[in-house]
Amino acid sequence: MIEDVTQVDVLVCGGGPVGLLTSYCLERYGISTFLVEQKDRAKQTLYGRAAMIAPRSLEMLDQLDLADALGQIGFVVREQISYKNGQRVDSISSPSSNISDTFFDYVLLCRQRFIEDVIHGAYVKQCGRSAHYGTRWLSCDLDEEYRNYPMLSHIQTADGNQAAVRSKYIIGADGGRSRVRDFSKIAFEGGSNNRHWIRIDGVVKTDMPGARSGTVGIQSSSHGSILWACLDHGRTRVGFALPIELWEKLGSNITQAAVIAEAQKALQPFTLEFESVDWWTVYSVGQRLAAGFRQDRVFIAGDAAHTHSSGGAQGLNIGLHDAVNLSWKLAGYIKGWYPEDVLDTYNSERRPIAQQIIQQDKIISVLISGEIPEELQSKASVDPNQLLTETFQENASLNTGLGIEYPHGFLIDRSSSLDRLRVSLGARAPDVLLQRPGIRVPIRLYSVVKFRGKFIIMIFCGDPTQTAASIKQWQDHLASEECYQSYPAELFHHVVIVATSNNNGAAAEKIGADGLGDALYDVDGSVYGRYGISPDQGALLVLRPDGALAAACELTQGPQVSAYFRRVLNARLRSGRAAGASDQPVFEDEKGEIEVEKDGILDLN
Repeated sequence: MIEDVTQVDVLVCGGGPVGLLTSYCLERYGISTFLVEQKDRAKQTLYGRAAMIAPRSLEMLDQLDLADALGQIGFVVREQISYKNGQRVDSISSPSSNISDTFFDYVLLCRQRFIEDVIHGAYVKQCGRSAHYGTRWLSCDLDEEYRNYPMLSHIQTADGNQAAVRSKYIIGADGGRSRVRDFSKIAFEGGSNNRHWIRIDGVVKTDMPGARSGTVGIQSSSHGSILWACLDHGRTRVGFALPIELWEKLGSNITQAAVIAEAQKALQPFTLEFESVDWWTVYSVGQRLAAGFRQDRVFIAGDAAHTHSSGGAQGLNIGLHDAVNLSWKLAGYIKGWYPEDVLDTYNSERRPIAQQIIQQDKIISVLISGEIPEELQSKASVDPNQLLTETFQENASLNTGLGIEYPHGFLIDRSSSLDRLRVSLGARAPDVLLQRPGIRVPIRLYSVVKFRGKFIIMIFCGDPTQTAASIKQWQDHLASEECYQSYPAELFHHVVIVATSNNNGAAAEKIGADGLGDALYDVDGSVYGRYGISPDQGALLVLRPDGALAAACELTQGPQVSAYFRRVLNARLRSGRAAGASDQPVFEDEKGEIEVEKDGILDLN
């Protein structure tokens, strides 16, 4: 039951993967949330919608303790096979191609309903409250009399009653037709074209070899590039461009039978039968981008902020990145850790990435339809399938998410760098294999540095027989008044990586110092080699709470690390005053309840 007025830190509108993940992260970081999703989950389409989780998204979900559960459900794809005129040909490049430098060297195909189930289950476990579906966000007033909870949202509950929610912030993750975005008067720029795509999920029978191998790229002279993807629970998704003449003939009156018949034509010369159909859709292709992702106390994320075709399978993934990027910043600001400048970096970091995805999608969506886009008219004589392969290859780091970087801005210390470092400032810190003291079975770095809303201080102390003097300088700095450790300890997680054997001895004795952090061993030099750090010199790296490299300096340059935190953290924290940004803590009985899901819009118009 929803109280007439509920008080909470953040109201999240939209219960799809983006809204769910944002809410889960906020609760994980100690911020109370209130989720509203206008659709009744019991009546909503159960299947279909987004399905592909890219490697970087899997890495982030792993650091949020969600990837294992998803891996138990989804279909792992590491490669693609391709056909043209019924014959095997060199594979068309796809989002599952050219994946390296990660232990998640695959894409996971898992339908959105099951993704939502996993995240929602984690959310309930985290905060002890279930979400409520069928609850509609109506409007919001700014009530200045309530300084600590000035956003007064009006909602309509599943039973038709009116209620209100007071919050500090609102996040609109309510899909391409976002009510929050429109109410906040954030322009949604772009449009759609006359191309329409079909997506159909079900249990199929076919004589095509390799039908359950993962993803299959089928080059069709009549239907362009055909999507064939193996999904969870033995299902298969077939997708292709709908011929313009068929759309003009049937339009919105198109039937499931017509869709199946068209799928059978598209797959020729192979046969295709649908033993059952879980879901199908016809949707228009278009691209839109919000003018900004923040309007005072309102943020938008996922499809509410950007829409495009599913050709590159990026809609879900870019939204998950939004959720991770926004949640740690907003949580820390509400706790009083950061100045407001941190909130502005959500827009400055995420909107340019969305622009890149949309620009790529404008090209991909035309090529998939078997045509040449305006941007590639100089190559009009080249097969569109070949150009599609080249486009995917050129954008591999963007599509896998592994190459997404935030190289500039308030949270990146451009004055810090190591000439030999093999990780760029603003890029993800690579996952590597290490050993815990005494245990010679490798453990992944990401298993140690989970996302908890904390900065990660990576102390590469090198070979202590060579770096003893530098380690001593680091110790001396930690004991000094200017050190960042005068800030609350809950802001930091320290990891010490030692370049020596893991045979006999105590970690503190080998390092020559105690209490520097969680000690891990690089016994073969591979970790130091991957990061480009010399074991004879060591280094200090600062990772943001989302795993991006924020600062890098020599092991002897402790004052530079502290200078970084003096810039990005609130100075008043150094006196031990760590209340929320409003100096008004949220008590347990002030936290609200509500339910979640996603808009599920596939007609991205």
